[in-house]
Amino acid sequence: MNNMTNNAVLIRGMDRDLYNTVISRAKQQGKNVGDLVNEALRQYVSASPTEDHNVFDTKKLVIAGSVLLSKSDILGLHEELGNFHLENSGDLTLDKDVDREAFSKIERINNTGKLRVPSDVHHFALLKAGHVRGEVEKY
Repeated sequence: MNNMTNNAVLIRGMDRDLYNTVISRAKQQGKNVGDLVNEALRQYVSASPTEDHNVFDTKKLVIAGSVLLSKSDILGLHEELGNFHLENSGDLTLDKDVDREAFSKIERINNTGKLRVPSDVHHFALLKAGHVRGEVEKY
């Protein structure tokens, strides 16, 4: 399993702040980032098999492209999933009919892309987003 190569590995969706923290810690410990990532992955893989390691969060909708969500879309997703998370790194537009009721079904929005929201409900999107790392546009 010690098949170390000098090939670069692209990891999409890596949290930039987390990655910068790893870089800082690696420097402090005199290691390279690959050493720390390998160590973390080994610990994850070798964890007890009785632990639940569900890689997929079934209550998270990941958007990397261009998507328009209406109120009925959000309510339909809620009917299937319960309250859910939106993770957007693309272009997410919430339609004009999205209201307080629809927003109550979204537990959290992690936005690193472009989030377009109706101007009369933009504050709900900001509250759900918490930290805005991408762009939020009111229309």
